[in-house]
Amino acid sequence: MVSAAPRLVVIGANEGARLARAARLADHYGIPRLPAADLLLRRRPLPPGGYVIDSSPQLLDGASGIGGLRPALAFADLVVLLHGADWTGAEEARRVLRYYEARGMLAAFPPDAPDGDLIVAVDAVLRGRTEDPPDGPAGGP
Repeated sequence: MVSAAPRLVVIGANEGARLARAARLADHYGIPRLPAADLLLRRRPLPPGGYVIDSSPQLLDGASGIGGLRPALAFADLVVLLHGADWTGAEEARRVLRYYEARGMLAAFPPDAPDGDLIVAVDAVLRGRTEDPPDGPAGGP
C-alpha cells in the first residue's frame, strides 16, 4: 500500500537553511522532522507515516555498519540537496550525492528556492511511488 506522506532526507552544508527548510516541509506534509544526529544516537525506529530527516551530506555516507545510517535508498523517497553557489562539499559527500543522483533519488535546489518548487518535486516522486520501501531492521535507520 502506498502511504500519502513522503519520506524525505534534506541535506545541505548550511545548517540554518537546512533546518528551516526541513521544518517547513515537515509542517507542509504534517509529518515529523527528525535530526539525523538524533537518529544515530537514539537508534529509534522511523515513524511509518512519513518524516523529514535533516542531515549533513557526510552523514549519508555512513553505511549500515555499527552506528551508521542505512543507505537512504532503504528509508527515503527523495534526498533533497540544498546547495549554495560556493558549496563544493567534501570528496566523500560528492561521491555519495552522485550515488543518489544516479538512482533518481536526488533533487538539488539552491537554499533560497521557493518551497513550492520543492513540493512539486516531492509530489512528483509520491505519484511515481508504487509501493512503500521495505521496513528496516528494528532499532532505527
